[in-house]
Amino acid sequence: MEGLEWVMQNGGDTLLLVAVDRHAADTPGAYPCRVVGTFSPLEQRFSPVQDDAQRVSRLLAEIGVPGNLLGCAYLRTALTLLLEEPRLGRTISRNLYPRVAEKHLTTPACVERAIRHAIAQTFARNNGYRAALGRLASSVGDKPTNAEFLAQTAERLRLGA
Repeated sequence: MEGLEWVMQNGGDTLLLVAVDRHAADTPGAYPCRVVGTFSPLEQRFSPVQDDAQRVSRLLAEIGVPGNLLGCAYLRTALTLLLEEPRLGRTISRNLYPRVAEKHLTTPACVERAIRHAIAQTFARNNGYRAALGRLASSVGDKPTNAEFLAQTAERLRLGA
């Protein structure tokens, strides 16, 4: 990639692969470096560093949430926020939906409806959710509520999905 330099830095027993953006280095306030992976000389193994957004996207794809739905983007944002601030999960209607709506320039009602639709489509198309996360004990019907889906998916991500 143009403008990037790859640098290995010693971080104790492992080496850090760092991407340095030469163009961003000239921009005031920009942080031109980011760790993209680690390399263990003893194990001769490279491990890419994944941020929360990548983990969330991978899990949503594994569950089978259709990526073409707007609710998928809202779920991705909501789960990333839940990983950063778990307390938002206690009152999703008052705290989480407005934060997601603010990021996507829409209303909390639209966010709630789009997420509900994405969950319904996931269950209508396949059983990936049950395979990935297991059946919800508190679900009355076939599909979980938005709060149940968000809570269980966020918990799976916290446990290392």
